[in-house]
Amino acid sequence: MMQKIIVLGRPGSGKSTLSKKLHDITGIPLYHLDNIWWKEDGTHISRDEFDDRLETLLDQERYIIDGDYSRTYEKRIAECDTIIFLDYDKSVCINGINERVGRKRSDLPWIEKDRDPELLRQIEDYDKENKPILEDLFRRYADKKLIILSSREAALLWLISEVIIGSDVEGTIDRPVGSAHPDHPDMIYPINYGYVDNVVADDGEKQDVYIFGSDKPIKSFKGKVIAVYHRLNDNEDKWIVSTDGKDHSDQEILKAIEFQERYFTGELLR
Repeated sequence: MMQKIIVLGRPGSGKSTLSKKLHDITGIPLYHLDNIWWKEDGTHISRDEFDDRLETLLDQERYIIDGDYSRTYEKRIAECDTIIFLDYDKSVCINGINERVGRKRSDLPWIEKDRDPELLRQIEDYDKENKPILEDLFRRYADKKLIILSSREAALLWLISEVIIGSDVEGTIDRPVGSAHPDHPDMIYPINYGYVDNVVADDGEKQDVYIFGSDKPIKSFKGKVIAVYHRLNDNEDKWIVSTDGKDHSDQEILKAIEFQERYFTGELLR
């Protein structure tokens, strides 16, 4: 079981985003190395102080640490039990850098106003400067669980199959059985629909869920994620949560959610 996780990859690959999702779902403490290294005024702490603080984190029994910081690759790899390497094409990472300009982020103590030329250089040179070092370390520390993800879609599917499905969740019902859709009053909910209280989805809102296990209106829920309806033409995947301990069938799930999902193209993942 993953307890000591490090997330590596080019700048702009989405290390912090994936790490945040892992933290939300698993509850494992999350630490962004950028928040340790950088100060709000754009200066940074000393290497010695950074190393001391990193050592303190690595001594903990559970953590998710995201950030590349090649100088400390081996120290982190030696101590962790799981390595997640986002091996994305550089064009994807450049887009990631572009998209975060002007946005407030939890993994950096200021808002980037422009693209950082140094980050763009690191993206461009990553395959020749960083990747060979990592590949050598991966071979030397072959006892570690190594997860290499080559695209954002691959990362999402891994997260669904290995982390989300089977997780215990709780949350709020904001559209109970018999209620109408707030924007489409002709759409009546035949099952309870709500959100997980502590998980933010890709659309920036709390993670939506369909609830199986009660045919009466409820206000809140606790249950287990048994499947995910993965929308292929939208970024709002829906989690399927069972509150009665039953592993509801694909046919039962698809029939119950058809009232809303018929407007999208998707697949049920288990």
